[in-house]
Amino acid sequence: MSRYTDTDRTLAFAGIYQAAKLVHDLASTGQCDEKALQSTLDSLFVTQPDKVLDVWGGELENLRIGIETLVSQMMGSSRNLYITQYVLGLVVLADKLQKSPEHLNALSDVIEEAQRQKERFGEDHPTVINTLAKAYQEHVSPLGPRIMVKGLPEHLNASGMAEKIRALLLAGVRAAILWYQTGGSRWQLLWKRRSYLREAQRLLQQLPQKPLFRGQA
Repeated sequence: MSRYTDTDRTLAFAGIYQAAKLVHDLASTGQCDEKALQSTLDSLFVTQPDKVLDVWGGELENLRIGIETLVSQMMGSSRNLYITQYVLGLVVLADKLQKSPEHLNALSDVIEEAQRQKERFGEDHPTVINTLAKAYQEHVSPLGPRIMVKGLPEHLNASGMAEKIRALLLAGVRAAILWYQTGGSRWQLLWKRRSYLREAQRLLQQLPQKPLFRGQA
């Protein structure tokens, strides 16, 4: 029996949704939640976590957007087809990446390079983002099918935006690989949706409610 639980799989799955939601936000509005962005990119550098949540800094709050998005997408009340397409694309790419040792090894080397750059320049330095984007573009995207990000041209063409989006897609693939490692599988997307939804709703209840207005305690 796997040592991983439904909670572990749901957390990893929420990680995929969080990356997809951030990509959608950047492409459609030019902005996204900065805290979620940083925790999502930082997940790429956590290679030996003691538990699944450690990939996102050990704090459930760091996955709030992913959990909220998972719930809204699975309930269908405010489903966004672009986010669904990104999630499915990331799941497929992760599956192909796992079966390609050559690309995995090359990807690992580039991420190590990005780690050294992060230590030298800081975690949000453009050099780090560019290296992560290059890793996705050269060692993940060619495996296909390529994820076509939809958004407004003024945002997609903004300086540094393409690199930031590719870095987030790489983090989404990392979350999808973690999901597979915890026992996730593509058939579960059809047959265990309710289980994921229930667990995500339970996790959401553990998070403090967001203030309705600024300054509200």
